[in-house]
Amino acid sequence: MEPARGRRTTTVTVVAVAAVALAANALSVGLAIDEHHAIRNQVLNAAVPIAFAVVGAVIVAARPRNAVGWLMLGGSAMTSIGGAGVDLAYRGIVIAPGTVHGASALAVAGATVRSLGACALTPGLPLYFPDGGPTGRRWRHMRTLLVILIVGSVVDPLTDPQADLRGFGEWRNPVLPAAAGRVVSPLGFLCHIPLAAALTVAAVVHLAGRWRRGDAHLRQQIGMVAAALALTVLAAPISLVSDTGGWIFAAAALPTPFAIGFAVLGRGLYDLRTAANRTLLWATLSIVVAAVYGALVIGLAAGLHVGRQTDWLPWVAGGVVAVCVVPLRDTLQRWVNRLTFGRWDQPYEVLAGLGQRVEDTIDVRRLLRDVASELEGLGLLDVVITDAGGDVLAGAPAASAPDVVTRRLSAYGETVGQLSYRPPSQLLRERDRRLLDNIAGHLGGVLHAHRLTLDLHRARERLVLTREEERRRLRRDLHDGLGPALAAHLLRLEVVAGRIRQDSEAVAEIDELRQELRGTMLEVRRLVEGLRPPALDELGLVGVLQEATTRISAAGRTAVELRSDDLPPLPAAVEVAAFRIVTEAVTNVVKHADATCCRVTLARRGGALQIVVADDGVGPAGVHHGGHGLQTMRERTEELRGVFELMPSASGRGTTVRAHLPLPEVPHQEPASHAASYT
Repeated sequence: MEPARGRRTTTVTVVAVAAVALAANALSVGLAIDEHHAIRNQVLNAAVPIAFAVVGAVIVAARPRNAVGWLMLGGSAMTSIGGAGVDLAYRGIVIAPGTVHGASALAVAGATVRSLGACALTPGLPLYFPDGGPTGRRWRHMRTLLVILIVGSVVDPLTDPQADLRGFGEWRNPVLPAAAGRVVSPLGFLCHIPLAAALTVAAVVHLAGRWRRGDAHLRQQIGMVAAALALTVLAAPISLVSDTGGWIFAAAALPTPFAIGFAVLGRGLYDLRTAANRTLLWATLSIVVAAVYGALVIGLAAGLHVGRQTDWLPWVAGGVVAVCVVPLRDTLQRWVNRLTFGRWDQPYEVLAGLGQRVEDTIDVRRLLRDVASELEGLGLLDVVITDAGGDVLAGAPAASAPDVVTRRLSAYGETVGQLSYRPPSQLLRERDRRLLDNIAGHLGGVLHAHRLTLDLHRARERLVLTREEERRRLRRDLHDGLGPALAAHLLRLEVVAGRIRQDSEAVAEIDELRQELRGTMLEVRRLVEGLRPPALDELGLVGVLQEATTRISAAGRTAVELRSDDLPPLPAAVEVAAFRIVTEAVTNVVKHADATCCRVTLARRGGALQIVVADDGVGPAGVHHGGHGLQTMRERTEELRGVFELMPSASGRGTTVRAHLPLPEVPHQEPASHAASYT
């Protein structure tokens, strides 16, 4: 029962206040007509507060907890009532003195009530728009200042010598004696007009900040009202310099209450761009058609030396315009679409460009970064593309953004990633969402191909790692197993040969067998050394690189310096790749760089082995020409899913070769002891 009673009370209050506002405006219009003022001005001046009252009543009925409706209804009612009181007092003081009883009291009361209404509409309404109150701690003090303004808007007319009224001649405010008014009036003025102006500016700044931080719906709410207020701002100078400025200003202000009501009650289903598009198109088309028609009439009349009132001349001009209006409309439509919608209105061009990039680009990550940049160019914010595992492939995630939209990217019925973004300031149309769906479909195919490529690279990496580990194992088995066994057989043959020296044929046969066995042992050694550089197992990576760089630099004038961190045990494939890359890079420096110093650095950075070979020579152009050595280093790096870079040195002179070799978590086998070598 209580909620129903509360709703009835609200309804009765709203209807009563709206009726009083209508009656007050009707009284003002009636007085103006009786005084022979321009009825157009009075009707338009009354239409604005009536519109505020009606829209405010609708908002209160729909959302009684929203202060915007109450401010519109109450502010317009007080403005109307106060204005009617002032108009009636003007009649009793200036137009027909003595005809209105209590005219002075009506003047003071009307000015005070009208001042309160203006206070509610001007600083109060923008401060509480659109959801009923300022947000953020630093804006809470605005309510305190608003209370001070309310007090000032009452004190100022009560203490002003003419109650803030103009045009009342010699009439004076009877509320306070002149001496007391001179003391209190300045204080009331300061708490009224200057404070109202400051609060209005602060409220506008507050709304601008909310628009900047808000989501698409809030931006549209504020943007719609700002567009309506822009008409009022543009009409304000006209009202100051023109006799007809009053009704022009009122007509310009009339859309504002309806914009506020639609913004507060709307559900975000409208698109300001569409309205602007249609308005701009038909306004431009009308102007162009009128200009073409007028030019044709004037031109034909002048060219044919006939009067402009000739009967057939308008028909000819109208026919030409009718023929041209459709292609003209299509041309203007494309221009206006490009102006209001940007590339959203060119879906086929966007998709064709994306398809061409997919065909031409080898680097998938660069392609995804380009797509993310293009989407941001369309107006989307904080575009991020991730794979199915959540790894970011393009863009940078926004920190705790509440309005992030996520689209699933799929290919062949399987989720391969997601596209996330914050919506633009304007709501997306249905066709815009279809364009995003099509782009997401293309991205799904790209991510699927990217995943297949990564799977291929991982398989290749595992193959290389397994191959090198198997070569290490085979070398150890051959060196430690087959090699000693063959050496033992050779020794036994020598023992047997010493025992049967009397049999020359047997000795010759055994000597031949020993030679074949020695050849087999040499072949086994060749195979063992071909599987993997033997020095890697004997000296370790750092030791073998120290030996190799010393040997390579001995033939030239380049001093090679090797620096290395305390490296962990490395997979066989990483050791071999690092050895080959460093030796190839140092060889290039010694042969081609004309350098005096070459620094080789090995370090573990995160989960990768970083190799840096830097010299002070002639630079990349003089050292590397895309030959076999550079290609080999790049291939060895990419086999392990690493990154290879060739660049000028940071000092501006010389070349830097940098390779990052990932260190996979694979079982590592310690190299066996090779004390039992064979010859």
